[in-house]
Amino acid sequence: MQLSFPNGEHRDVNFETGEVTIGSRPDMLVSLPKSGLSSHHASIIADRRGLWLKVLPGSQAIHLNGRPVKQLAMLRVGDLLCFDQIRIQLRDTDAKAIQRNIPENAPHTLNETQQVSAARVLLRGLSGQHFGRIYGLVNPQLLGSGVNADIVIEDASVAEKHAQIELHGDKVVLRAVNPQSISFVNGIPVTDALLSPGDQIVIEQSRFMLEAPGLPLRGRDVAVPSGTVAHTQTIQAVKSKTPVEHRSTQVEEPETAQHGSEDTSALWWLIAAAAILAASLTALLVYAPRGGL
Repeated sequence: MQLSFPNGEHRDVNFETGEVTIGSRPDMLVSLPKSGLSSHHASIIADRRGLWLKVLPGSQAIHLNGRPVKQLAMLRVGDLLCFDQIRIQLRDTDAKAIQRNIPENAPHTLNETQQVSAARVLLRGLSGQHFGRIYGLVNPQLLGSGVNADIVIEDASVAEKHAQIELHGDKVVLRAVNPQSISFVNGIPVTDALLSPGDQIVIEQSRFMLEAPGLPLRGRDVAVPSGTVAHTQTIQAVKSKTPVEHRSTQVEEPETAQHGSEDTSALWWLIAAAAILAASLTALLVYAPRGGL
């Protein structure tokens, strides 16, 4: 994992686990004096649960892929953080991990059975004009500024036919239609690339995520078994309902982690209360004194 600074405000930072502190104080790992940031503005934490952004109390909200985060958010490779004018890009440390060799020919037309399986492979808009929209890859999707593009990106710097995303069996391909057209995959500039589930594809201000449950992850030849939780699910920035204390460097567990045991306990109490109520009503009807005629 690498924190890259596109505008050059700081040197790039590589890290795998632990905490990267960000603020205006000199002792911060990413120290940005005279930047308008709080003394300790935020932290990026990598632990066994994943990658987290924690905004310290009293600090100005940070924009994650264009959406404000006030307390806590989960991060992924390819995300863009904006601290006012300062930008931090989360990139793959190893740019060579993204394969550039793609099939020469266009994909074959899918039969009905293949179309059903391919319907699970999606492009989801994360930011820009396509935020929240979903595009299937049963048929190749042409991205560009032209009116004939399947996914129109309204930006003067984008070619009319910028790139095409295709499904070739268990491989998803990003193909540059214009050799000069650069896209970013997980923060790495590419023209052609083999995509993996969870990859973020950025073209100027438009950002997409590839959701492909069951397809092989990067570096693996075997597909993810059905039912296995992979990193193909969309994770949105959310506000934490649990206050985060300044002195703590641990991210609170999501609230849903304990719901199962709490719900089960509540259900048994409800059943017990209903049984006691039924027994009381029965005793009242059977043993209550009856008035004479």
